[in-house]
This record gives sequence, structure tokens and C-alpha cells, in this order.
Amino acid sequence: MTKSGMVKVIAAMLISIGAPLAFGQEIPESFTPVRPMGLGGAFTAVANDENAVWTNPAGLARGKKPRSRALLNSVKVPAIIVGANTASRDFIQGVSNNKADLSPVADQADDLDNKPFWAVTSAFPSIMFTAGGTPNLAGAYSHTTLQSVVDDDNNTLAKTTAISDLGAVYGIALTDKSQSFSVGFVGRYVARYAYEDKIPLSELKSGSDLQKRIKNGSNRSTALAVDTGVIWTVADFWFPTVGLSMLNAPTGCKDDYLNPFSKKREKVCGTVFKGSFENPEAISTIDPTDIRLGLSITPRFSSKFAARVALDMHHIPVTIGDMHYGLEGIAPLKQFHAGIEFFVGNPLETSPFTIAMGLNQGYFTFGTTIALGVVSLEFSTYGRDISTTSKQKEDRRMLLGLSLDF
Repeated sequence: MTKSGMVKVIAAMLISIGAPLAFGQEIPESFTPVRPMGLGGAFTAVANDENAVWTNPAGLARGKKPRSRALLNSVKVPAIIVGANTASRDFIQGVSNNKADLSPVADQADDLDNKPFWAVTSAFPSIMFTAGGTPNLAGAYSHTTLQSVVDDDNNTLAKTTAISDLGAVYGIALTDKSQSFSVGFVGRYVARYAYEDKIPLSELKSGSDLQKRIKNGSNRSTALAVDTGVIWTVADFWFPTVGLSMLNAPTGCKDDYLNPFSKKREKVCGTVFKGSFENPEAISTIDPTDIRLGLSITPRFSSKFAARVALDMHHIPVTIGDMHYGLEGIAPLKQFHAGIEFFVGNPLETSPFTIAMGLNQGYFTFGTTIALGVVSLEFSTYGRDISTTSKQKEDRRMLLGLSLDF
């Protein structure tokens, strides 16, 4: 295939996924890594660094240099991620003005409904090493997400979600000598502190009132999550690769779970949390199984410059009897992801510099990674649909990552 032909194929892939379709509720995620989001979330058949933990555990086998006999492959600390959406400033200003009188805030409700607050802070320090010839990863992580938006039905309330996860991760990958076929497994212990309810706008103005409400109304729970996946590189020319992963493998099921997409009560399987629940109907009481399928190719333009083209489908539902592995009713546009990443260096090793772009839920994404000595910087911006109707409503978000790599 000529370069011009390849460009046409890439463009057709990206444009076709951008076709408008109806969709609603935002899909919950266990963790939001920076680099994969710049690639449109299409990382299942790429997964060649520590982000394999969150996308495809089989990729842990590709986090070290080929034929390397080193026992210690990489150490990343503190691996901090911070993020916010572009509308957060307007939302904060809207609910902070006129502290003595709530009515002006309510008058702005129609405008603030399109300007939600979203912020995230995460950390994922990890170590990748080889034991007995087998790639391993051990680490800890924290992931806290805050969301708030004025309620459509009652403009004196704000739908608010605060979910904080703290956990430990251990992963292992088995691979053949050529590293063309790999199987990976990850175990995660998660302690979750979650609040999902509506809060009066007046309480958003008072830090003490907000803290008290969240503290008294939060679910406190724990769970053991299992993730698994496979990656197969079919040939050496352009490295055509197939990836399949199952995140939150079904270690339990929850009866009578209200699926936010199908609007039906179902028996949903995945990672089930157990503990003290102030709101047993909260979505965060279970992380449903997420089955992903990905394809990628790596065309090379020169010995030092190449690209990765990736296409993914996430949240593929499987139903056996009355048991649902994954959430049904998610619109196709929310399931498909596509992207292209340009990079320098050996395609079999982690690149010190990448630029990526893609489509996530029909919205444009962009990202870059830069390694300056031991300092690694990552940035990505992407869109998420937050509408509860068939009309699309984009929430533009940005992530910034910083780590020291040894």
C-alpha cells in the first residue's frame, strides 16, 4: 500500500466513527490514563507501557526492551495525573456568586447545565521487573474524580459524584520467545469511598456543609478486581496486531442492578464492591465487565520515524441466560475509539516522544508524551458526551501527567 493510500484508509476510519448517533449517560471508568486518551482511547492492541494495566494486561510483556536480560525494567514515581474540564471555571463562578441569595444562581441554571464541573487527581507509582524470565508489575494507585452539574429537573440542586479509589496492583504477563503473542493478568485490591446524589446549590458554596454531606452520605466499600488480556502480532511487516482484553472480569454479580443505559433492572457481573452503603443504588457499587477488542498497525516512514494506527471497540456486552457481562444499551459511538500516534525510535520500545490524535465518542482527541532525561511529561485532551438525551453534549477535558522514570 502506498503512503497516499494508507492516509486515505486512516481518514476513512476516523471519519466513519465520527458519524452522529444517539447516546446518553457517561460510561464510568476505573482509571483514566493520559497517553491512551490522546490516542482516542484505542490502546487495546498498542498497550506497550505501564498503561497496559488499565487497557490490556498482555501489554506488560512489551514494557521492556526485546531480548533484554535486565531484572529491573522501569521504576515510575510519583506518576501523578491531574485533570479538569474547560467548563469548571464557569461552574465554580456561577455557584459562588451571590452567596447571600440563591435566586440569581437558579436564574443561571440553564446556562450552568451546559457547564459542569469535573476534576480528577491520580497517582500510579509502579515498578516493572522480570522474575524467572516473566515480566511483572507491582504498584499502588489512587484515583479521585469529582463531578457536579445543575439538575435539569430542579435548578436548585446539583447532581454530584465524588468517587475516590485507593488500591494496590500486581500484574504478570506470559509471552513466547519472539514476544509476538502474550497473555497477561492483573489483580487489583480497591478501597472505594463514593458519594452519588443531589446536593442543594447553596451547600456547594460552603466547604464545611459540602464536606459534612459527602462524609455522611458516602458508600465505603472494598473489592478485588481481576483483569486479563491477550495480544498477538501477526507479522513483522507493519506489525499488524490484535488485542483482546477483559477488564473487571466477572468475580461476582449484582442482582436487580439498574442499568443506566438500558434503564432496566438486570443481573450485572463484574467487580462487585462490598461494605457500608448509604446509597445502594449508586452506579459505583459495581464495576461491570468491560470486554475490549482492538486492532493496530505500525507503518514506518523511516528508520527513526513511524506511526501507530489503532481502532478499538470497548464495552462489548455478553449475555448468558439472565447474567449480563457488561452493560447493554451503550450506543455504538460510545463503544468505538480510533487514533493515530506518531513517534520516534524503535517501534518495539517505548518512545521518548509521541504526538497522537484520534476520536473518542465522536470527539477529537490530542496528546503528546515527552521524556527529558528521567522526567516524563504527558498531556492529552479529549471530549466526553454527558447528555441524558439523544442530543450530543460535549464536555472537553484535559489531563496532565508527571513522573520520574528510572
